[in-house]
Amino acid sequence: MTARHPVVRYALVRLRRLGGGFRSWLAVRCPRTAALSFTPPLLLRLAAPRLRLAASAGAILLAALVTVVLLWPPVPAAGQETVNQCFSCHNRLGGTLGAPAKEHLNSVHREARVTCVTCHGGNPSLPGEEGMDPRYGFRKKPSHREIPQFCAGCHSDISMMRQYNLATDQFAEYKTSVHGKLLYGKNDPGTAVCTSCHGTHDIRRKSDPQSPAFRSNVPATCGKCHTDPDKMKPYGIPVNQVEDYRKGVHGRILAGKIPGKNPTIAPSCATCHGVHGATPPGVREIANVCGNCHGVIAGYFREGPHFRAVQETGEPRCIHCHGNHSNRNPSLRILEGTAPGDCGACHDAGSAAMEFAGNIRDLMNALERTMEEIRQELETAAASGRNVDRLKAEVDSARTRMIEIEPVFHTVSLDRILPLIHQADSFLREARTEIEAIREEARQRKSVAFYGAGMLLLIALLLGIRLALLPDTRPPAGGEKTG
Repeated sequence: MTARHPVVRYALVRLRRLGGGFRSWLAVRCPRTAALSFTPPLLLRLAAPRLRLAASAGAILLAALVTVVLLWPPVPAAGQETVNQCFSCHNRLGGTLGAPAKEHLNSVHREARVTCVTCHGGNPSLPGEEGMDPRYGFRKKPSHREIPQFCAGCHSDISMMRQYNLATDQFAEYKTSVHGKLLYGKNDPGTAVCTSCHGTHDIRRKSDPQSPAFRSNVPATCGKCHTDPDKMKPYGIPVNQVEDYRKGVHGRILAGKIPGKNPTIAPSCATCHGVHGATPPGVREIANVCGNCHGVIAGYFREGPHFRAVQETGEPRCIHCHGNHSNRNPSLRILEGTAPGDCGACHDAGSAAMEFAGNIRDLMNALERTMEEIRQELETAAASGRNVDRLKAEVDSARTRMIEIEPVFHTVSLDRILPLIHQADSFLREARTEIEAIREEARQRKSVAFYGAGMLLLIALLLGIRLALLPDTRPPAGGEKTG
């Protein structure tokens, strides 16, 4: 180490500054030692061991600092995003390895800035497979059993989900569902988990028409498993439920096949069975489940004898008359039929229940026939130029009462049904009276027109006869001149 070394030069400067004070101290403490000549070279030789130790430590510290700087990941400049090597690499690949990156492009997770690292860990700034190292927290693809809890890592976090207005009890609901009980109770690898319904990397909002969880796509999503005979065989579940649903009233409304019905409010599988807590309704739950949409009908049902029978025996429930997946909108035929869902399927012919059904059927059929006759009369009157607005209002009021009879019929009570039948009949009678008045007026107009036309013809005839009887005063043609 020479005098030109920066550390040595610094030490010499410090020694010169301290030299005077050091000699004075030595003169008092050690007079013999103070007599020696303490020149800077001598002091340097005395301090050499300590200076060499300090220089070695500085060199080690400098080498460590250089190593850290070289290995530290590059910091992006302002306004420049860090390259995600995971996405960049997989996006160049094909087949199953390239699909995750391409699917993630349209995912709601990408909108929420959920990246590969969020779920899989690792270091996305390192190229190749260097970032897929456990020391960077890399996690492999979760197993089938691990997926629900894996997703719940974020979706059960209240502070994280609050900004998206998403429920955080979905995992807890799932564990109470048939699917969850099969997964965690029996370790069933065939049961549905989050990715079975929502997808994996291409997860979309449930309001996205391309999402498997979109309202009109739910039957097909459930059908991926529930129409597969091999998957349903171990559970003894029929595979015709989705097809039955599509043929039923609810399925046809959802598909937009019934004019005047709003597909956006039609129930799907999840409406009745639940979403994450999917479970078939119990015996005493069906009326409540149906009542979530058909609240008025459910209220009337609780007033009638059928509800009391359900409490005692568990039957009849909504599905006994309306069906479950292939549900139907009953007509008056059920009051006299004996097929499944008809009154005669449960009640014997000649019983009080069938007599009640027959009376209601006859009254309703009479109203329907009168309604049809008046409708035809309305068309005729309107075609003749008559103002039939008031008449239409009375017919509409009668139709409204007849519509109200349908839910009230669930009370199976004449005291609740007959007043509506009488009101509908009253409106139809008023309409019938006005129609008779229109007919009478039309007959009078025809009579007046007939008599008027007859009088005109008679006058014309009399004028013709009168003209024929008048004397001819015209001069004879070619007569002689008189002188």
